[in-house]
Amino acid sequence: MTPVAAAEHASRRRSLAAGLMALCVLLLIAIGAIRDATPTAVSPASAPDREFSAQRAFAQVERFAVAPHPVGTAEHTRVRDYLVGELRRLGLRPEVHEAVGVSPIDEQGDPITAGRVFNIVTVIPGTAPTGRVFVTAHYDSVPEGPGANDDGAGTASAIETARALVADGTRLRNDVVFLITDAEEAGLLGSEAFVAGHPLAKGRSVVLNNEARGAKGPVLMFRSTEANSGLISMFGSAAPMPVADSVYAELMKLLNNDTDFTAFKPGGMAVLDSAYANAGTLYHSVLDDPAHVDLAALQQMGDNTLALVRAFGGTDLARLTTGNDLVYFNVPPGLLVRYPTWAATLLGAAALLAALALIFLARRRGLVTLRRTLLGTALALIPIGLAVGVGLSFWDLLKVIQPKFGGTATTTPYRPELFWLAVVMLAGTILVAWYALLRRRVGAAELALGMLTWAALIGLGLGIVSPGASHLAAWPALGAALGGLAALRCPPRWRVLILTAGLVPAALILLPSAWNTLPTGLQYVGYAPMPLVILFGGLLLPLIETVWPHRRSPLIPLTALVVSIALVAAGLLVEPIDKEHPRRTSLAYGLDADTGKAVWLTSKAPDQWARRYGGTNPTGQPPAELWGGSKLLSPAKAAKLPAPSLRVLADTTREGVRTLRVRIHSERGASAVGLRVDGDTATVSSLTVGGRSITADPAGFLFRAPGPEGVEVSLVVKGSGGKIGLRVTDVSPNPSEMSALPGFIAPPDWLFLGDTKISVTKLYAV
Repeated sequence: MTPVAAAEHASRRRSLAAGLMALCVLLLIAIGAIRDATPTAVSPASAPDREFSAQRAFAQVERFAVAPHPVGTAEHTRVRDYLVGELRRLGLRPEVHEAVGVSPIDEQGDPITAGRVFNIVTVIPGTAPTGRVFVTAHYDSVPEGPGANDDGAGTASAIETARALVADGTRLRNDVVFLITDAEEAGLLGSEAFVAGHPLAKGRSVVLNNEARGAKGPVLMFRSTEANSGLISMFGSAAPMPVADSVYAELMKLLNNDTDFTAFKPGGMAVLDSAYANAGTLYHSVLDDPAHVDLAALQQMGDNTLALVRAFGGTDLARLTTGNDLVYFNVPPGLLVRYPTWAATLLGAAALLAALALIFLARRRGLVTLRRTLLGTALALIPIGLAVGVGLSFWDLLKVIQPKFGGTATTTPYRPELFWLAVVMLAGTILVAWYALLRRRVGAAELALGMLTWAALIGLGLGIVSPGASHLAAWPALGAALGGLAALRCPPRWRVLILTAGLVPAALILLPSAWNTLPTGLQYVGYAPMPLVILFGGLLLPLIETVWPHRRSPLIPLTALVVSIALVAAGLLVEPIDKEHPRRTSLAYGLDADTGKAVWLTSKAPDQWARRYGGTNPTGQPPAELWGGSKLLSPAKAAKLPAPSLRVLADTTREGVRTLRVRIHSERGASAVGLRVDGDTATVSSLTVGGRSITADPAGFLFRAPGPEGVEVSLVVKGSGGKIGLRVTDVSPNPSEMSALPGFIAPPDWLFLGDTKISVTKLYAV
């Protein structure tokens, strides 16, 4: 080997070593950012009285979240009585706020949901209140599970926070209100009733709402009400572990995910909505029990809640509920970066200008050509678009390979980590395949500048239309562009180091954001995780080039593809599907008491077990009150179930307008009863149920927890010259009642009944 060749070889080896080290450092930074947001500490039951203890809070969960307790059940009443007793034991004076709530959720085509609710409310008075600080959670559960996480953890956090404040003995400036709402799972009825009718809902307030969409992981403050600068600033400075990202608030505008936040916000209350979401398979399942509560997540929830109550409780709330909105996100160690949304556009513009300056300087030095750079920018759309497409079809592909995967509420397996790695690796496969194919044809530098340009353009575009998500691209693009500009002006031996420094924002933001959004569900990996991985890898291309072999190497993308497939295969192999890890199925039974006809239905595409009930288009129509978009399975044998009753209390007609007052009642004690006008010969212009006026709707209404006497309904009807048909339906969602129905086929032990209803309907002519 000649001296020149030896020198080139040594230089290549040094470049390779430096590039590998730089990539490893950036990967470690990203992993550190992910771990920084993961709770680990747990305070024992022996912790000082003024502190929050997850062990003490968990003892509460073990006492009340032992069985399903949906509204209208005896277990629901037991849980309410227990919680009231615990608050009284602390020396507080809890009130049971009985009211009628109307769901604020607009479900097109479905009946309006209303119901009788029993909220639990207690107040620790302030010394000189400027408003109220609410600690909220809901105490009802879904019919299929005990609700130990959703929302037993939030409820227990409220009780333990109240205990710590009482034990502290120091009164805060502002009133502290503990509001444990009812019927959240039934349509946010308790929170809506509180906002609509309780005097404590009036005036200035800050609400700390705690929820769960899984069973562990960081407690993420995932959205707040607008004009949030005071709220977010206090959250970032006072919470001991303030995990939050404004991108989730933008995602929540796209995804259907309602909490009591949906009811509090229209009432003018300033709200911080928090939840943990890992282990999403347990959400709304039979396994949402005390054995699956993560104490570290519970500790973070309680520590943040208690600290925020003390902070908000001691300040002038008038200054916190006004101001601009903020962009916010986490960086280690436990810091919450925040700045006004108006700065997002400026930041995106700065990133784009820096990227354009880098292109200009690289072209001036003869490193790239403008034509090839424009071509590289256009071609950079290919991996981004492919990542979105592959991501959106990933979950559907898994269900084709293993149909039993379909039975989860959040499209999350029990052991999702291998699938998460597969998603990241698939995005990497797309990127390296694209790079290997075009690197020589277009140019490595041109492709890298193309990806940088798109990152800057995305940052600017998001800064204009969705500021809360703009930091995902703007900061990484700005850092990479500035690093590139500095690298071009420094000695060659420092270039890798300077490029690495410029890519630190990408390592802190892009890969952690991609990983932390994976628990949202595998159905959504095309929206954020895979495109974010593509952007991260695209910005790393200058470093990747330092370790890329000079010869053509199809082995790199092929190896990445093989690893991706192996990760998916391993995930499929290790994913348990058994009685300890059951999947959700749905089944409903509808009986028409007038004709004696009955049907089996399902709320989703029939799975292997549900298809045993027959075809999908039987003769006869099911009750419309079961689900919007429900799917018919087959006719069923008529069960001996008593029909719901209707009794006319008053009937008057004046100037062609008829006013009816009736009482509807479930003779079999179902937990909900509903009514709709049958046919289109009459128009309901006014509808009052249980004393609450609700919007007249052709689909009618469903009333939860009507009580032993039923519910009174008043209708004002126009356009009817004679009798009208009133169809009354009662609905019971208890899965255990299904086994008594004729023709019921018990599901295998790896399935549990969710979204389950028994409905009986009868038509009355009045």
